Amino acid sequence: RTANVDSLGLESAGVDFHPSKGILVNDFSQSVSNPDVYAVGDCVSDVFRLTHMSGEMAKVVVQNALFQGQWRLSSLVVPAVMYTDPEYATIGRIHVDENDNVVSPIENNEEVDIYKAELQHNDRAILDSSDKTSFVKILCKKGTGTIVGCTIVSSRAGEMINEVTLAMKHDISLEGVGRNIHSYPTLGEAVMGCGIQFINSRWETMN
Repeated sequence: RTANVDSLGLESAGVDFHPSKGILVNDFSQSVSNPDVYAVGDCVSDVFRLTHMSGEMAKVVVQNALFQGQWRLSSLVVPAVMYTDPEYATIGRIHVDENDNVVSPIENNEEVDIYKAELQHNDRAILDSSDKTSFVKILCKKGTGTIVGCTIVSSRAGEMINEVTLAMKHDISLEGVGRNIHSYPTLGEAVMGCGIQFINSRWETMN
């Protein structure tokens, strides 16, 4: 998807733009060259070209333009979903290993701890005869419960990723996710399963 800014008269309005990337905005979604102009969605340069991103940017602009807000685009935590079968959802950083065969680097080579819950033994998946090869993988900053990324492959991945998005947005640790009671039986219990793995990894070994 590329920005379509042809024939908008942006030059006449003094709005700077890149021919293929789109309108150049600051962190408040204002034009960098004309602060009286705001832009949202796919016409904006260097933003996720996703429908839900456009909707969130619209909220940012309404608050900032009409109600003297200071809501920043950089504060947004944006998940992405591919509606394949099964669905593939991701947010933040993604881990690569030989078994998953997914190529995507971890930023700055920062070390992470990985917690992975497979759904083959999830009771809802068993009841629905689904998700036999599905999984949830959550990455945390090394030695902490700070979530820095998540990948979910599941028939309901697009819905399951929202819990992790909320945790990342509001600095809820993976322990907090694991301590949260999840309805049974649901595929979302796999997200909790990663949290339980984190909690169990902190247990002292009994001699």
